[in-house]
Amino acid sequence: MLSFSAQYLEQLIADCQVLEADGFGPKVLESADQLVIYKLFRRKRWFSSALFNPYAKRFVANATKLKSRGFRTIEVREIRYCKQLAYHMVVYERLPGQSLRDRLKSQISAVDREQVFVYLGKMMARLHAGGVYFRSLHLGNLLWCDDGDLPLIDIADMRFYRRTLSTSLRQRNFRPLLKRMDDHTLISFDDWNLAVESYLEEVDLSVKEVQGLKPQLLALAERLRTG
Repeated sequence: MLSFSAQYLEQLIADCQVLEADGFGPKVLESADQLVIYKLFRRKRWFSSALFNPYAKRFVANATKLKSRGFRTIEVREIRYCKQLAYHMVVYERLPGQSLRDRLKSQISAVDREQVFVYLGKMMARLHAGGVYFRSLHLGNLLWCDDGDLPLIDIADMRFYRRTLSTSLRQRNFRPLLKRMDDHTLISFDDWNLAVESYLEEVDLSVKEVQGLKPQLLALAERLRTG
């Protein structure tokens, strides 16, 4: 693993655009030529699982696992560590395209909007069939592609199973899509219903399992119906 200094990070921040930050400072940087992303990881608590298995290493490992299962995601260039700051940094190539959140915020036709939710449902079905439980699955972590293959970003927090996901895990994995209140203005109940229908058309579940899962998935978005 390569190392970097606090001075290097200070200069990097000055040279890059800050894409994401919190109370501790920048979290995601983009190079001036918009070709490279620098993602910073810090341990939030002195003693945690990240002490033994840093999130940066999980991020890199997850990219490898996703690609081995046929999913598009980031291409890691290198991983670095700053002992002075106790920061890890993952350097990877920026994927082209916009997030589903940004696409829905843009001026797109009703047909294009429907396509977003059809593709979202199909993508979730593929993930679950592939045994992937993406904890951070939301509109900002999937990139739009016209071919329907939605690349995944911010992939540090996920689990991989040898078999397809159980119906309880499938239902639970839909919840992050509605966790952010600002996304509620981007998703109507009809949109959600379209994504669910698209999802259920793709899944390899029994009729009984589908009949049990569908009302659970629709119930998650009941507040969208009532406003």
